[in-house]
Amino acid sequence: MPAIHFLVADSSPAIQTFLRQLLEGYGFEPSWIKTTSTPHAALELAAEHQPHLLLTDCYSKESVNGLALFQSLRMLNAQCQFALMSAHMSPTLEEQAQRAGALFHLAKPFAATDIKAAVAKALEQMAAVHPQVAHKLKPSSSRLTLPPLPKFKAGDAVLYQGRYETVKDVIFRQGELVVHLQGTPGMVPATKLTKL
Repeated sequence: MPAIHFLVADSSPAIQTFLRQLLEGYGFEPSWIKTTSTPHAALELAAEHQPHLLLTDCYSKESVNGLALFQSLRMLNAQCQFALMSAHMSPTLEEQAQRAGALFHLAKPFAATDIKAAVAKALEQMAAVHPQVAHKLKPSSSRLTLPPLPKFKAGDAVLYQGRYETVKDVIFRQGELVVHLQGTPGMVPATKLTKL
């Protein structure tokens, strides 16, 4: 069965890792999934890799933004589809993404359940064109292995080192769930928190 290639372009290593693990959880080969931090590096990777699905940040401050990156990749592989993620998702950007044919567009920060659902829906749409995607979506005797859901979200009350704290941000960093607490500097591993 021919390979289906994925390219994750996002400045966050945590998002790159999470999306890689998510796609591998469906049974896609690790060699089919490439990740990068910049749109320029994505263009270089795409020349050889020719992705069928680009999962990209908007890169609003870069000379090549996420929409322009997708247009360039379409020249390399006419079957390439894309999805857009942005911390600055505006109605204008959503409209541009829709017009360009985005399978989904998500505002950052997003919950793990949101990105999982969006990727699942995108893969279902791709399955109509790519039999190798349809094959991965069929139920099998082995259960789908996905990264664990976060136990915390912004606003949750938690206990940390004997103090009551409030969760400000939840981040996947290098495959680990870490939490930024209001009034506490730095990031705290989620395993050190008790949800109240």
